[in-house]
Amino acid sequence: MLRGLINNKIFTTALLMLSLSISNAWGLSLTDKTLPYMAPDVSFQANGKQHSLKDYQGHKVMLWMFSTWCHTCVAGVKALKKKQALFEGQDLVILSIRNNDNGGYPGPDMLNFMKKFGPHTITSNNWVLGESSSDMYKQLNPVKYPDIYFLIDEKGMIQTVNTAPNLTMKSILRFASGTK
Repeated sequence: MLRGLINNKIFTTALLMLSLSISNAWGLSLTDKTLPYMAPDVSFQANGKQHSLKDYQGHKVMLWMFSTWCHTCVAGVKALKKKQALFEGQDLVILSIRNNDNGGYPGPDMLNFMKKFGPHTITSNNWVLGESSSDMYKQLNPVKYPDIYFLIDEKGMIQTVNTAPNLTMKSILRFASGTK
């Protein structure tokens, strides 16, 4: 039974990621708002402290919200790791935030997920690992995607909403380098 649930989750996640990637290629949006728009003042927990998105104004931010049961997110972590030196040089802060209640399924907290799949993130100066508040989850991920990211400029404006960093890396690189 558990094996069937896991296989169903893997299939569902893979199908969702594929459909979202195709949707984005065809110009469909993961948000109902017109880009760019001001990032909401929402909070999350990181290192035992409350953080706000507003705390990061003045920096380029990739806010990546995902569930730790999302197997394709492992590929996203690995893809981002390959570009780590570039991101540090471009002053890109990566907020890796676990979806509230892990999107309704069991899985490790963000720190334990990253210890296993992205240990470099734990000591990197530009990565912040956290857990979303329910308000953050409701405002930024109301559809409950297992994986969604927001590219937020220095003024706090959301410029891009997308998914699957491993499949959409060019967009992230353009944003980080300022050539969007």
